[in-house]
Parts: sequence; structure tokens; C-alpha cells
Amino acid sequence: MSAWAPLPWHQDRWTQVLGAVAGQRLAHALLFAGPRGVGKRHFAHGLAGYLLCEAETPRRPCGACRSCVQLAAGVHPNLMKLAPQEDKRDIAIDDIRDLLDRLHLSSHYGQAKVAIVEPADALNASGVNALLKTIEEPPAATHVLLIAERWRTLPATLRSRCQILRFAPPPVEQALAWLKQRHPQLPEPALRPLLRTPLLEPPLADADWAETRSEWGRALADALDGRLSLKLAQGLKRDTAQAGLELWLQAGTAWLERVLAPGRAGAGAAPRGASAAALQHLLTDTIEALRALERNGNPTLLVESIMIRLSQRAAASR
Repeated sequence: MSAWAPLPWHQDRWTQVLGAVAGQRLAHALLFAGPRGVGKRHFAHGLAGYLLCEAETPRRPCGACRSCVQLAAGVHPNLMKLAPQEDKRDIAIDDIRDLLDRLHLSSHYGQAKVAIVEPADALNASGVNALLKTIEEPPAATHVLLIAERWRTLPATLRSRCQILRFAPPPVEQALAWLKQRHPQLPEPALRPLLRTPLLEPPLADADWAETRSEWGRALADALDGRLSLKLAQGLKRDTAQAGLELWLQAGTAWLERVLAPGRAGAGAAPRGASAAALQHLLTDTIEALRALERNGNPTLLVESIMIRLSQRAAASR
């Protein structure tokens, strides 16, 4: 079993966090904030492993001690995870209360207790209020790690009580080198769409990628301009829907950068109808659809819903 290691573009952040642990300055609540696919979950699980690892050496988490073996098997008693139930958008308040009760129980092995909440932006108002009480008066040696893409939508009362760790897409060359090591069977053109989201898996064979990218790009541009055709969504398979939605997320982000900063180099030209408001709605809807896919949502209905809303907003703005 190999030891965990930070991603190359997280090395400085990892050193900073370990310094906080050594100086007993690590916050009880940390918010890992940033877009999909940049390694927030990887980092949070690495920190949980570091806090629970029983190795004496600086190389922690070691991957071999009792705690690391239990973590790898998903059965460590001091690590708790909180997420929405299948087919639910919000994290259930009963699940939050159960987690908080467990955090107040005695720790096993005399270790810290760690709770990972993902996605934290799936907390509703009741959930945030319940969680705040524990964050404000945490049990000893307890850490709550919140992972969020839309972290600015979290209430200020919660954000202000967390140490916020921001995660951005990695430098292009660093991401490309890492992707080549991880996917040596894929040619460079198939990896380039993942440069901003390197932790996401390339879901399609490279032979299908160019055609899929072109088809989904045309459909998105048409919907933004109010021209609706649902042919793309008919009979969608889950992996194709995931690939297409990731393309929309990447395109929407690049176009929004172009709209908000017209002189900025590197962002592709936005199509007609791609206003800042429309693109922000697109990004929000696409993120929600990707999450729903992970909870076994219907690919056709999810994609159709995004396209219909885009075209309706385009028509209403005219």
C-alpha cells in the first residue's frame, strides 16, 4: 500500500498546512474551496490521513499503519463523511445531527476526529445552523473539513468561522506532465481538455472526443442564442453526458472570463447570446447536473433541462 502524496501543484499548500499542524494552529473548521477537478477532495483526504496516521516518521500518511489500512478500507472509526443521500439535493438534517453526535463521542485510539462534508454547498439553512454550533464550540481534537465548489453561496456566518483554503486550476505545463504520467495511453490532444480539471477521468475514448466536443459545443451555442434542439440529449449514456457536461463547464468558464475581461488572453471567444448572466446560470445548472449524475440522475432529463432553461432565458432577454 503506497503512501499518500500531495499533487505537484499543491506542494506549497501542503507544507503550509503541515506547519499549522506542527504549531497547533490548524483550525477546527477548514473550507476547501475551488472548481471541480483540481484536487480539493484529494487534499482533504490526505489531511485527514495525516491527522489519523499512527506512523512515527514524518512521512505521513504512511499507507501502512493500522489507521492508514482502515482509512483505505473506509472503516476508520474516527473519520466521518457527510454527503447528500442518493437522489437528494440537500444534506439531510438528520444525517447532520447524527454526525454531530458522533463527533462528541470519545475518540478511538486517542486520536483526533475528522469529519468531511462534501459538497458543503449542499447544506441547507437548517444544516448550516446545526453545524455552526459545533464549529463554534468544537470538541477537543476535532476537525471539520468542508469541500465546496460554490463556496461563496455558503452563509457568511459559516465561512467566517472556517479557515478557507483556495484551490485553483494548476499551471498548464504542470497539469499536462501529471496527466501524461497518469494516462500514458492517451495522446496529448485527448488530455488537453482536462488541463483545468486534471482530477477528472477522461470518460470517452480519444477517437470519440473530437466529435463529442464539436457536437456539444454547437448545441450549447445554439441554446444560448435561443435555438433549441433536444436531439443531443436523446438516448444519452451516463459517460457521454458526463463528458459533454464537463465540456460545457470548461467552455462556460472560459466564455465568462472573456465576457468579464474582454482583453484577457487565452479565453475563447464567447458565442452570441452568451451574456454574463446566462453563463453564470449555465455554470450553476451544469454543476448541479453533474452532481445529479453522480447520484444516478437521468442523463437525458438533466441535459434537456439545461438546454430548455438556456433557450428560455435567451428568449426572455430579447
